[in-house]
Amino acid sequence: MRNGRQKVLEVKNAVKHYRQKMLTLPDGRRLKNQLVKAVDGVSFALFSGEILGVIGESGCGKSTLGRLLVKLEPLTGGDILINGKSIQSVNTKSKAGRLAFRKTVQLIFQNPYESVDPRETVERILMTPLKLHGIGSSEDERRKICVEALETAGLKPAEDFLSRYPCELSGGQLQRIAIMRAMILNPAFVVADEPISMLDVSIRADILNLLKEQTKNKNACMVFISHDIATTRYISDKVAVMYLGRIVEYGNADDVMHRPVHPYTRALISNAASIDPDEKRQPIEIQGEPPSPVGTGPGCFFAPRCFLRTERCEQEYPPMADCGGGHWFSCFNAQPDEGKEQVP
Repeated sequence: MRNGRQKVLEVKNAVKHYRQKMLTLPDGRRLKNQLVKAVDGVSFALFSGEILGVIGESGCGKSTLGRLLVKLEPLTGGDILINGKSIQSVNTKSKAGRLAFRKTVQLIFQNPYESVDPRETVERILMTPLKLHGIGSSEDERRKICVEALETAGLKPAEDFLSRYPCELSGGQLQRIAIMRAMILNPAFVVADEPISMLDVSIRADILNLLKEQTKNKNACMVFISHDIATTRYISDKVAVMYLGRIVEYGNADDVMHRPVHPYTRALISNAASIDPDEKRQPIEIQGEPPSPVGTGPGCFFAPRCFLRTERCEQEYPPMADCGGGHWFSCFNAQPDEGKEQVP
């Protein structure tokens, strides 16, 4: 318990490695049977009502982490606990175990059109999970729950939407329905993987507000995966910055976004768009492309592109250090005071 909130999610050194049969290097050389470290020792905890934003460049392991959290991928190492129970102990091969787990954990996809059956009406899309999990004692009660969910999502009058098909809805309307389909089960934990990236800019704020309100009202917790720093800053209570399968900075959203310490975080935020036209920033340029997750180490993964690198960075990976208030970073050369001078 913390401030009256219960710990819902605990990730302990989660690891996901893949075997790649053949890898072609830029110079034309081919390597066989290589180990790809998609997620390489990630740890954090979330309490009820909290939203964790996970940011980083494409290929850093954000989506793989999301799939691990909802058991779409098996762990290579480490453990993930939901309400104190390891997800590895859940028997998803049995119908009862699978249903119990899916009621506790939900996933909101990036593309709402691909996450629903185009042959089903809105009523059936919302009614199906209620029937599967035995929520509601009758069809009328379940229909009432669906109507309330649509009205909560701002789709009014709800009766006009129940008989519609996905092709008759806009992307924003369909994403609202996808969100309510997940939250209608009162899950303890939700993963939202780039839930607004395919939507018009004009409606993104409304969708973010809906996600935030539902997470708080349902007393759930959420991992919000995004490459959009401004969006993550708005919705998140905590932020984790990932680079090549590892978290390089973690803490309260205000600390990470306004007082970044790690050089990678500072570079990301300095290049992010701002809604304030008078805000002045000095963009930090990162040289080169992200390295391959094959054959990483032994030094810091960010060292080849880092403007603060030293010889030590190329020899060993920096451990996580606490700069106060639960604000952690992984760097030998960055100092908390230096990070506080960087105001994005």
